[in-house]
Amino acid sequence: MLANARSTLYDPIKYGFAVGRIKVLETRLFDKHWVDRMVEAEDLPTQLRILAETDYGEFFEDVKTLEDVDEALHRYLAKVYDFLEEISPNPVLVAFFRLRYDFHNLKVLLKAKYKAEGAERIWSRLGPLDVEEARDAIEAGEVERLPKTYRDSVREAVESFEEEKDAQRIDIILDRGLFERWYQLALSQKNRFLSDFVRYSIDLANLKIFFRARGLGREKEFIVRSLMDHGTLQSTDLIALYEEPLGKLVYWLRDTPFARFLKAVMRGEDVDLSLLDREADNFLLAHIKAAKLVPVGIEPIVGYILAKENEINVVRVILAGRLSGLSREQIRGRIRELYV
Repeated sequence: MLANARSTLYDPIKYGFAVGRIKVLETRLFDKHWVDRMVEAEDLPTQLRILAETDYGEFFEDVKTLEDVDEALHRYLAKVYDFLEEISPNPVLVAFFRLRYDFHNLKVLLKAKYKAEGAERIWSRLGPLDVEEARDAIEAGEVERLPKTYRDSVREAVESFEEEKDAQRIDIILDRGLFERWYQLALSQKNRFLSDFVRYSIDLANLKIFFRARGLGREKEFIVRSLMDHGTLQSTDLIALYEEPLGKLVYWLRDTPFARFLKAVMRGEDVDLSLLDREADNFLLAHIKAAKLVPVGIEPIVGYILAKENEINVVRVILAGRLSGLSREQIRGRIRELYV
């Protein structure tokens, strides 16, 4: 539930202007009709002409490749964040979501240093962390040069990888660092909607670790070391269920918000690992839709940020699918739900 004790954050004077602007912008979010037009478009040039009718258009004038798509969407999202920083009376909100890009960048830099499996070459410019300075510090092995927010997580990831040579540990440890920081920031805002978003995000991350570890035949010790705290689901319960038949997990989750998520990812008696990320995003989107019911406060701002990130993901799925030669049915199968 969104109802919570009134706080200084739930302040019509403080948030009225920003929420008013956002309510107007929400009317321009893409709906199912727009998605259908994009999916049914015969080729990339036609899709780009449809995008030209929107505020995405100026960023897509010369797009030809998937790399171009990613760069255009990155620049567009940077514009969205700059606008939100300008209108938001609470700087913590936008900084909260920018943090995820810093932790993503640190994963990229660490994997690049170790030439680890899954290493990416491209980092994001959406976080507050200076990526060039972070790269130099990591390459030199001088983790203490990093800001305190990231230092302990990077040090732990370095030590874990150098000992085990397992790139997945880099992802898990840095995700834990992000979620811990998110949890503390959410507590500082005294807002249940934001706190629930963080706790559900941790639950979903834990469930994905659980299912993927089972799929890879990982030992139980792996999830003992990998599951994160502060979710609504107890990690000790997940650990106890790890080696049990999947039906016991289904029964345990039957009266929780995750029953629907589990039903969506299951195919027969097994979990379809390819559906985990899409359905996790859909679960969180269902949560943030409640923000539209709040007339003024922190919720509409958070809801709009997540709605735009979801919309950008939908645009990428459609364009990348077309560039990759996927059928319309295949593309539709990868699209997340919409905020509107």
